[in-house]
Amino acid sequence: MKYLTPNKSNSQPKPESSPQGEPKKGGSDYLELLARSIVALISLPVIFISHIIAQFVTPGTPGYKLVGAIGFWIGTLLSTDSIWQVLFQGKPIFPWFETEWIGWFGWLQLPFNVLFWISFGIFALVQVMEARTLRGKDPNQAKHEFEESKQYTLGSKPNGNIDLTVALWGDYKRAGMKERHTGGAISEA
Repeated sequence: MKYLTPNKSNSQPKPESSPQGEPKKGGSDYLELLARSIVALISLPVIFISHIIAQFVTPGTPGYKLVGAIGFWIGTLLSTDSIWQVLFQGKPIFPWFETEWIGWFGWLQLPFNVLFWISFGIFALVQVMEARTLRGKDPNQAKHEFEESKQYTLGSKPNGNIDLTVALWGDYKRAGMKERHTGGAISEA
């Protein structure tokens, strides 16, 4: 086995890189680090609160769904009071703008009253229909359905049948327009 001997160029030790290329840390660098730390420390509560709020305002997050559900139930409960009074001649549930209401004891009995749940269900259905009417169809979903239907072509147009592509094209053109004309009576009710 042959041993390799080092060349002259490899045998000389390399001088280590001197810290001349790196700037020396002075007092201003330490002051900048201290200032950044103080700003980060002061902004920590704001950052923490903003991360919590982001959970409630970002679509698709659990907090967003929770706020929507709470809003739906409270809104439905507040509006149930009007149906409760008009259809079933019940005493007002809430004391606002009223001289007489069911009181705190009445609130304990309310969950066991079938007429209250009927009025609650009626207004929940009205609120769902209003939301559906005002929301309409998502334009991206309508476009996807239209593009998907274009792949099916027929040799000749059949008589007496609805052309799916034409129907979905009309749906796509109306999507996002909030189709209020079909549900206006529901929203006004």
